[in-house]
Amino acid sequence: MISMSNTTTSISMKYDAFGNRVSKTVINTSGTTTTQYLVDDLNPTGYPQVLDELSGPIGSGVVQRTYSYGLQRISQDQYISNAWLLSYYQYDGGGSVRQLTNSVGVVTDSYEYDAFGNSFTKQGTTPNNYLYRGEQYDSDLGLYYLRARYYNPATGRFLSRDPEDGLFTDPASLHKYLYANGDPINGWDPTGRDDDFISYLKRVNLSIQLTLKVAAPALAVVGCSLTVVGTALKLAFSTPPLDGFTWVLIASSFISCLSAWGKFL
Repeated sequence: MISMSNTTTSISMKYDAFGNRVSKTVINTSGTTTTQYLVDDLNPTGYPQVLDELSGPIGSGVVQRTYSYGLQRISQDQYISNAWLLSYYQYDGGGSVRQLTNSVGVVTDSYEYDAFGNSFTKQGTTPNNYLYRGEQYDSDLGLYYLRARYYNPATGRFLSRDPEDGLFTDPASLHKYLYANGDPINGWDPTGRDDDFISYLKRVNLSIQLTLKVAAPALAVVGCSLTVVGTALKLAFSTPPLDGFTWVLIASSFISCLSAWGKFL
């Protein structure tokens, strides 16, 4: 999505070559506000993350927020009322932000959500955009930005089609707009491409296919090697002469073995 507008507000977004959102401009009756996002796609979380938010025209923005990361987002430091305000993120088991604490560990804000990410309890006034599943909520759009697509928690649907095919063994994954295959308790979708569990299954399936592709020739070589050894022993210890049919089988086995060795090597 590159723009959204209504009778009073116009919003436009820009992205880098990898599809990461790098700026958002909001035009309304209050004026024009541009937010720039400095994105790092090489961090311990495994997903592109915003390191800094800058306010102002592209090329001359001033840093207003900065984030630190481990395996999850650790903290945000934002410039408010001529001072920097540091907050730490506290998560539940599903990765959703449930609390913000200050530099001495005192809870300043708390949040609750339903299964699809709709916020129904919020306490505190600290500005914060990272909420359900630890992902970025865009209050101007009323949507979660999940990298490849935008997600509407009110409907449990994405605004655009899933670029992934899904798995035929999991019919829900074939739906092009469902969030987490309609099961947000057990699934999540940080990339906007498909349920992360389905991505895991695809990776496992690909690993199995690659393993079989490599292992099959190796197993064939082992089998043929045993055949060669067995044939040699039979020739060595066979007292009566071998008939023609047996020689044909032996020749066929050797040809098959040569073919297997050739593919393996």
